[in-house]
Amino acid sequence: KAFEELFLNKHHQTTATLKECTACVIRPHIIKERKIGQVLKTILGQGFIISAIQMFRLDKETAADFLSVYKGVFPQYVELVDEMSSGSLIALEVKRDSNFTGDIVEDFREHAGPWDHSVACELHPQTIRARFGRNNVANAIHCTDLPEDGVIECEYFFKVFASNMPLMIDK
Repeated sequence: KAFEELFLNKHHQTTATLKECTACVIRPHIIKERKIGQVLKTILGQGFIISAIQMFRLDKETAADFLSVYKGVFPQYVELVDEMSSGSLIALEVKRDSNFTGDIVEDFREHAGPWDHSVACELHPQTIRARFGRNNVANAIHCTDLPEDGVIECEYFFKVFASNMPLMIDK
């Protein structure tokens, strides 16, 4: 009972700053393959700062809502929704230090690599998607596409979604 009171029935305050940030979502297949540590180590090793991290579990409706901009654009949209709702995922707010003058969204996307896994492997083999992805759907991570959406996607997870759901634990 003490475990439930401490972890399951309370909303925890986020460390997300929701400023000059981008979102990264570690996909469920990475968690199932036990590669979370390797992905996080890679992100930190590339000089990024993880200012917020939280585990979530999306149902199909919520995953479809989050990924709605890809409907009709991404040929495997249905499979992508299935992947994002197939198990726990980890949302990150990613930043650079205060001396960084570039665009964090574009900078992180460059390190994430192309969404097309075969292109990532062939042309950008050191990127996160090339190293940890399996195909175009299970491609290790989701990251913000457009510079103006970095804060919006972080707000989705760390403000809107987190405030409406208790902490999720896989049983």
